[in-house]
Amino acid sequence: MLIGSFEHMLDAKGRVFIPAKWRESVGDTLVLTLGLLESTSAVCLSGMSLEEWERFSQKLSALPVTDVKGQAIRRKIYSMAAACEIDKQGRILIPAQLRDLAELTKDATLIGVGERVEIWNPETLTDYNAACEENYGDALAHLAALGI
Repeated sequence: MLIGSFEHMLDAKGRVFIPAKWRESVGDTLVLTLGLLESTSAVCLSGMSLEEWERFSQKLSALPVTDVKGQAIRRKIYSMAAACEIDKQGRILIPAQLRDLAELTKDATLIGVGERVEIWNPETLTDYNAACEENYGDALAHLAALGI
């Protein structure tokens, strides 16, 4: 299980360190793609092990071709996906397209979200969390409605 939050700097090549305690869960490769958020004003990257990517991919593949919104998301997720191998120093190279999308230039905040990793620009994450605080009551009501 991927939990916790870590601050790391990107090196000059765009590599970021994956915490040692996560590498056992992730394996040798982290599949990165666009994070799925309810807000279009915030962007993060979502990373999954190959096994988790396969489970996620099967769910996406099950969407009917006639589901226009689902196919649009599927197209975007797949077109931006990249398999990033973890090197001997425990780093992954984040492709330039994804770094640009998430505005990752110097610092990155990595958060564990159960079965996946999210990689954020720290300022974007701070702003996103502040906006979420405003809707915290709604989020709790939503969880209650789901029986959680």
